[in-house]
Amino acid sequence: MKSFLNLVLIGYCGLIGFGQTEESLPVLKYYKPNIPSVFATNKYTIQNKNVESDPESNRIILIKAANKKPKKHFARSVAFNSKPEIYIPADRRHKGLSRFDLIPFTDRRKGDPDRYRAVNPKYVKRENGHYYFALNVKAYTHYFDENLKDKGVLPELNVNVDLTRTKTAKASDDKMRKYIYVKDKGYILSGALMQSSDEIKAGRWFSFPIKAGEHNLYDGTGIVRGKLAADLVRLNYGLQKEIKGETYYYAFSTKLKIRNEIIGASGWIKASAIEAGNDPQFDTDFVKKMQMPTAANDTFAEYEITGGNPQEAMGRDANGAAKYKFGYANKNGNFIAYKVLPKIPLDGNQSIASTDYLKRSDAVINLGFNVAGVSNDTFRIDGANRPLIFHRSSEGDATALIDLFYPKDAVHDGEKVVAQMIFVYGYVGVAGDKRWGWIPLDALKLKSKKPRLK
Repeated sequence: MKSFLNLVLIGYCGLIGFGQTEESLPVLKYYKPNIPSVFATNKYTIQNKNVESDPESNRIILIKAANKKPKKHFARSVAFNSKPEIYIPADRRHKGLSRFDLIPFTDRRKGDPDRYRAVNPKYVKRENGHYYFALNVKAYTHYFDENLKDKGVLPELNVNVDLTRTKTAKASDDKMRKYIYVKDKGYILSGALMQSSDEIKAGRWFSFPIKAGEHNLYDGTGIVRGKLAADLVRLNYGLQKEIKGETYYYAFSTKLKIRNEIIGASGWIKASAIEAGNDPQFDTDFVKKMQMPTAANDTFAEYEITGGNPQEAMGRDANGAAKYKFGYANKNGNFIAYKVLPKIPLDGNQSIASTDYLKRSDAVINLGFNVAGVSNDTFRIDGANRPLIFHRSSEGDATALIDLFYPKDAVHDGEKVVAQMIFVYGYVGVAGDKRWGWIPLDALKLKSKKPRLK
């Protein structure tokens, strides 16, 4: 099955000018970049007088010829600016400020039961757009009609529950209570469930058992990363691909064994590794909606994927302590990565870290579904047929700037912006397929200075 990430997203949801404050965010307005002379030698000329262009921009213009389809050319010398054209504050991340910075694949704040977009059909049934979870209730649980009138005791303890269909009202104890819908019965008090919401989110309903024996975790080109060190995996919002004629699913936050070390990782597993009868179930309509914008008519420059240096040094401070681009040295001299969101506790955990988006410990890098968000592919940086080439879009909202923060600990409140990071949008070409996504500019090395239409 070919990758489904092939949707052209039409229109803009609003763009932010670089350096502007959150209070003054414009809508549908470009920031005019300060174009450097990176491509000063690459001149493009206008070959027809019938031209449509914006004289205040350095963008592609449309050249019309009689009885011919429009051709795209560059007006003047155009560069891929290292200075971002769009600034995305932390609280505006993944909200469409760039047409490429998509919303998350679910809204966890709403208690979306299908938050991973892949559920185990043995324990979750989808009917008419609703997901019904096989759950247990306490003995002598009462159920209620649409008006919350008591209908008596439920005749069974195993029920199918729609966790998104709820009501809130005063119960018999005169306190406000939450009710959830039981298929073909009515409503029950949420407290009647034997499983907590956390247990459901972490349990078998979203998990897929792996067959006995050894199985590998792969990068996005089919290269083995190491041995899968998990009996269960979770699969995100329906992402799958064909590699050499075999179907793979994208597993996230799983465990990988490399030599004698077990690390957290996301990557591809063979569909054949999942136990029979547990094939993931997706909301296909939702998956179609969440396809990546292809930017097919953009202009691109080629970059080699190097992964960057997560601990890139920036000299030393006045006290002689090491300074880093994406983190800092603690009192013991150990490197600590900045966070990509504010108020994230340190707690010895480097998740949501700036370095998550650069080269990982086993020499791979993730391609982002959105800016500093979840990943939709993983590629090995070293080895045969490397380096891989990233094709970076020249469009203004394809270059984004985000803030970095100290982790929250005894010394830092986690709110101070201490650095910034640039992300760029484009695609990696793999076996005739284009994998679209975001990647840090620091993970790339310019290969060709000549921009091209593709």
